[in-house]
Amino acid sequence: MRTLRLERGWSLSRLSEMVHYSKGYLSRVENGTRVPSLELARLCDDTMGTDGELAQLLTTTGPPEAPGGARGADGAEGSGAAAPPARPVPAQLPAVGRMWGRHGELARVEAFLARQRGPAVIALDGIGGVGKTTFAVSLARGLSASYPGGALFADLQAHGPAGPRTVPGDVAAGLLRTLGPTAGASVDPAERTALLRSALAERRVIVLLDDADSVAQVAPLLPAAGNSLFLVTSRRRMTALSVLHGALRLSLDPLPTDEAVLLLRRELGRRAAPAAGTGQAPAEPPTGSEDPDEVLAVIARRCAYLPLALQIAAERMAAQGPSSAPALAAELGRAGTRLDALALPGEAGTAVRSVFALSYRRLPVEQARALRLLALHPGSVAGVGATAALLGDAPGTAARLLGELHAAHLVAEVAPGRYRMHDLLREYARERVEAEETAAARTAAVTRTLAWYLHTAEAAGDQLLGEGRHRLPVDPPPERCEPLRFASTADALEWYESERVNLLACARAARAAGSPVAWQLPYTQWAFLFLRHHHVDQLNAGLVARRAAEEDPDAGPLAEACAEVVLAGARAGLREHRAADGHYRRALELFADAGDRVGEGGALLGYAMSCVRQGRTAEAAGHVDRAMELFTATGSTWGSACALAGIGEAHLVRGNPDAALAPLSLALELHRAHGSLWMQASTWTLTGTAHRERGDHANAEDCYGRALELHGRTGMRAGTAHALHQLGVCLAAQGAIPRARRAWLTAWTLYDDLGDPRAQDLRVRLTALPPCRPA
Repeated sequence: MRTLRLERGWSLSRLSEMVHYSKGYLSRVENGTRVPSLELARLCDDTMGTDGELAQLLTTTGPPEAPGGARGADGAEGSGAAAPPARPVPAQLPAVGRMWGRHGELARVEAFLARQRGPAVIALDGIGGVGKTTFAVSLARGLSASYPGGALFADLQAHGPAGPRTVPGDVAAGLLRTLGPTAGASVDPAERTALLRSALAERRVIVLLDDADSVAQVAPLLPAAGNSLFLVTSRRRMTALSVLHGALRLSLDPLPTDEAVLLLRRELGRRAAPAAGTGQAPAEPPTGSEDPDEVLAVIARRCAYLPLALQIAAERMAAQGPSSAPALAAELGRAGTRLDALALPGEAGTAVRSVFALSYRRLPVEQARALRLLALHPGSVAGVGATAALLGDAPGTAARLLGELHAAHLVAEVAPGRYRMHDLLREYARERVEAEETAAARTAAVTRTLAWYLHTAEAAGDQLLGEGRHRLPVDPPPERCEPLRFASTADALEWYESERVNLLACARAARAAGSPVAWQLPYTQWAFLFLRHHHVDQLNAGLVARRAAEEDPDAGPLAEACAEVVLAGARAGLREHRAADGHYRRALELFADAGDRVGEGGALLGYAMSCVRQGRTAEAAGHVDRAMELFTATGSTWGSACALAGIGEAHLVRGNPDAALAPLSLALELHRAHGSLWMQASTWTLTGTAHRERGDHANAEDCYGRALELHGRTGMRAGTAHALHQLGVCLAAQGAIPRARRAWLTAWTLYDDLGDPRAQDLRVRLTALPPCRPA
């Protein structure tokens, strides 16, 4: 009746005038607190032109007796035999905890129901403990006034601790028993579900189907007609409900940080004993810290913002006193103890570990193995390729398994093809992998993963520096490990950036495992870290590499030399030139001890550039010449190309641009042969500067343009900034002030974003330019 009235845009007052029933009586009928008469139904049908729809509802379902005795629609006493007792309006929603937050999800539900016609389905999915049932029950309670037929509930037991999953026929039988005496009319499951759909089509009720396993378990229960609301919760994504039944699908994530902290504060206040003499719970629960919210924020983060974990943490603090918060935060921060901390004595069923165990036990064997092995990945985010190496499977198999775990809300897809495991679930998975996999299997999985990262980083380094670069002797990839290959420098840089955090985590994991990857991997990626100004990461990687080299008795001087080069580059990038010089000198000694002449030449070039930055140009020239001798003696044309570029730069610094052009031209030829776009671009910038210093501005601009084009293809922001910087100098010398200003402004923005101190030099240059002319 309410639906038909609202579809016509009528107020209760207008309907009251047309059917001659009071507005208050009609309101009670719509809210389900007053039983409608057949006379009222027929009047409304005639008024609304619904062809007996409302009367048919009453004659089919049989109206219950009105509260307070049999009375007619006008309130007069009825006569004749007493009517059978009224069936209570179903109110089967279970008691659950209080919902917190979820304002965005509630707004989506409201918008969905506002435009929905006919039966509505809302599918709620998320990891165990995220609060799906709490959200569904709270939502149903809030909407109860719009569904006067009541609320039905069925536990489908997809992750129940006892017995198999509930089948649709049994669910239908239980719901039918609630709705009326037709419940046992059929023993055939298909007939039961059909009968349930017929019964629901004639009512306006809320049906909560909790903990569903699949769409096949739910779909037979959904009617095609009527105005009921179906809420379905599941730990799996019920995408087919959206595709086939027009459902609104909501994935519930852990709470945002601010909502999680507020939940802890409110729960502490609600559970706390009333303050003496006031009867009121303290509004600001003390935590024994000067900044209570900071402690609660730590607890929330270590609970991974999971509502169930937050509720358990609040209960523990309330039981032990709010001052226990710092101790709880510390307990949650200890590796391997968080799941123990997130449990209540005697309440194993509500412990976070138990909730995860129910999901884990339902997984097929292949998925369960993938989940527990993912806990061995050194980083927090795993791509398909790394996962394939970890599992020892083909990339296609790894992609399928990750997709299935994602559908089960056991991993989250943070970017296309990249997945992250919930922090608490990762701890549970680590427990399972230690319990269910042999030590040999765990070691093999980690070894494959570290080898995959090392050899993929080697392939990326080839794109960045050229295939003739200085290489380390590394073992070939093990079986069932397929490293990536890259088609372009841009692809290699994109991979480096996406895996930057993981690469440092791999170096640390390799050190813990006693693997040479701990010093090989930082050396392989030093150029990327230096060029992209990730100097702190480079410093940390270098420290890991040096400790690993010192701890490994079989590593030899080559390992320490490589570590010193990484540290030298990091210190140079941080403008700590004296410290960088010390690392370079130590690297030279170690490369000489190891008999690695190409490595020694590379360290000499790095040392020379450090000397140039400090104004020691004569010393720098000597180091470059010695490096050239080493490269020539070993036949390293890649090293010779780098040395030639260094010779050209040394000539430029000493004011000999004419002498710089020949070695720079030869360096360009060799870098083209080796395929390093970055080295070519850097050499074009130096060549442009040589032409500029000779007064050949046209050739200089052409060289800078070539450098910018190559840097643009590789995404090298530091190289782009430097080329624009030098181009601006060239343009300013010609009096092309507007163009120079544009070049310098772009370069200054890039330098500033990278934290490069050359931004200050450009700021001075820009300030010294004459002002722009008014438009």
